[in-house]
Amino acid sequence: MKPRPPAIRRLVNVSLFFLSSAVSIPVSSGEVTTAQVERSIRRGVDFLISQQRPTGEWPGQTGASALATLALLTAGRGPEDPATARALAFLTRSTELNGHETYTIALKTMAFAAADPTKYRRFIEVYARRLQATQFARVGRNEQGGGGGWSYGAGGSPDNSNTQYALLGLQAASDAGVVIPPKVWNAARRYWLDGQNRDGGWGYKPDLPSYGSMTCAGISSLVITGARRMQSRERLVGDEIHDCGSEGADVELARAIDWMGSLFSVRVNPRHEGMYKLYYLYGLERAGRLAGIRWFGRHDWYREGAEELVRTQDPVRGSWQGDGGEHDPVLATSFALLFLAKGRTPVLINEFRHGPGRDWNNDPDDVANLAAAVSRDWKSLVTWQTVDPAVVPVEELLTAPIGFISGHLAPEFSAAAKQRIREFTDQGGFLLADACCSRREFDEGFRALMKELYPESELRPLGPDHPIRRARHDLSGDEHPLFGIEQGCRTVVVYSPADLSCYWHHAESEPAHPRVVAAISLGQNIVDYATGRELPADKLAEHRIAHREADLPKRGALRIAKLRHAGAWNVAPMAVPNLTTTLRDKLQFDVVINHREIRAEDPNLVHYPLVYFHGRAGFVFSEEEVRALRRHLDPGGGTLLIDAACGSESFDRDVRKLAAALFPDRSLTPIPGDDALLSRATGFDLSDCRTTRAAGGTTGSPKLEGIEIAGRWALIYSPLDIGCALENHQSLDCRGFVPESALRIATNVVIYSTLP
Repeated sequence: MKPRPPAIRRLVNVSLFFLSSAVSIPVSSGEVTTAQVERSIRRGVDFLISQQRPTGEWPGQTGASALATLALLTAGRGPEDPATARALAFLTRSTELNGHETYTIALKTMAFAAADPTKYRRFIEVYARRLQATQFARVGRNEQGGGGGWSYGAGGSPDNSNTQYALLGLQAASDAGVVIPPKVWNAARRYWLDGQNRDGGWGYKPDLPSYGSMTCAGISSLVITGARRMQSRERLVGDEIHDCGSEGADVELARAIDWMGSLFSVRVNPRHEGMYKLYYLYGLERAGRLAGIRWFGRHDWYREGAEELVRTQDPVRGSWQGDGGEHDPVLATSFALLFLAKGRTPVLINEFRHGPGRDWNNDPDDVANLAAAVSRDWKSLVTWQTVDPAVVPVEELLTAPIGFISGHLAPEFSAAAKQRIREFTDQGGFLLADACCSRREFDEGFRALMKELYPESELRPLGPDHPIRRARHDLSGDEHPLFGIEQGCRTVVVYSPADLSCYWHHAESEPAHPRVVAAISLGQNIVDYATGRELPADKLAEHRIAHREADLPKRGALRIAKLRHAGAWNVAPMAVPNLTTTLRDKLQFDVVINHREIRAEDPNLVHYPLVYFHGRAGFVFSEEEVRALRRHLDPGGGTLLIDAACGSESFDRDVRKLAAALFPDRSLTPIPGDDALLSRATGFDLSDCRTTRAAGGTTGSPKLEGIEIAGRWALIYSPLDIGCALENHQSLDCRGFVPESALRIATNVVIYSTLP
């Protein structure tokens, strides 16, 4: 008879807490949750709609209505939503500018581009031409009243606030397909460079003292104009990159980022206290997202800003209200919603910093342009960020599914960084690397790094039949060489010794160039393979990691065994530790994190109520092993959970042979969708489990099979993968369940195996 850990019974009572987004947890410093932010956004949206007039506008000027419309669209209210549709209809009718021409036109352009760039193309083109026409001209290095910038409209002198909004409008128009002449971007860039103060920041106008909201405006404007400009020391000549990697560091941008890091705050507008805090937070969101920054100094700008906004939201109305020009709750709430909704954009790629020097950043726009291409393809915004694996914990690295390494020279990482990169892939992350400019020094150094990090594996060529070659675009040939490292269920490292990043870098300036198109297409294929085309979680999602720690089990604690066999039995070594870590941390009951790796004939098998068995290749059990397993599964005995790693057909065939040998008088039968094992009677309702795209991308009850003994399922088998999903693998070629569904299925099996 197997032991029944009494602590496990608590699992049934608390299982509804697990993965629930409805749990209310008090906000504490740095501990704001996704659920709290979602609720805050919903309440803010409800407030804006409550203030909308029947004719579609909001009280005040047209620019305020355009801002509120943009906030609704960004917060998830699509163009067909009644409130958004009324607002868009009003914006198409309105010609009112009220002396705020630049703000109004820019915000209307952004709203129309966010709603439907095809439907509203005529408006977007007209507004883009108007913004170009109102840009102040430059005369050499001298400006005509601030050449390259914008003012409120006709006349006046340019200021940094109007100029940043004009650039945001032009960026939205450019993203919608409107061609903006290079001279517009270059003149605007020179405006910002000329106006930067010695301390690295910007004020409202050139030579005025620096403060937070205008420095954020400068950061985002330098990024926008830097990506859009058509002039660069590195250039494409024919099919070749000339002066490869000579783009150099953006010193002015780095100075501005340092200014923000040294004076960072979300409670006030730095150096402009009591004025325009919510306007500043919206600017902070743009600066952080566009520059690929997760931390200003030591501050996680989105987490701290979200916490501040959740804390200061009106508990009754759901609105926000500020000081010094932000008394209008519609304006204030719109700015707050734009920060909360846009700022939590999922991070697709972490660009890993490494030495020597800034060799990690030879092409500043490479990853940004690849993420933009993926966003357009997926029709869902994803972003990127730079991180230093020497100082960032693995939990933070896992906010993005892909880590990227590039350089000219042999990459230099500290011992701590190397350990975290390996743990990042062990916990489900994917490593992508390329030799910038196809440099031999990087190639040799990266290969040496891989031998150090993965001594048990080898960097091997990926053939033309690898799933990456057909993940998105049909690239079945092997014109571009790729190398990879296999770890159990999947390829965890992909390396290109031939340059990709330089061509990504030129995706804005020469989007139709054949080499750029080919490089972006291959990058998309790699991303789709690594992610399974599943959106990453938002920035506040909790990423727990499991360790194979040497823990001593308490009496009565749950222990899980993992069955060793002659085939590929350990393709997902962290599957059980990830599961048990979640059970311990989410469900608060005693569980041994480490599984016991055990053979079927081991007499200690009797101490394990649940035995897990998976693989990706055929296997054979001896008669002695079959008899031992049969004894363990006899009435009152243990439960055997089996899954075919990534839906392996050879493993599936041998599982069926094993089941026939174990119980000649019984056969594997489908477990009904309404069985207690798959319902809340055990733990979770599993009627909405999702499979990966490779398995059809279906939603419904999992197609499990089993053998029933004395009224209970003694053997539970999934022909689709569970174990690799428990390691957070999402590659396109893995036929199985998505991680969240696999976790719920496995949890139900754990509960079921311990019930009397």
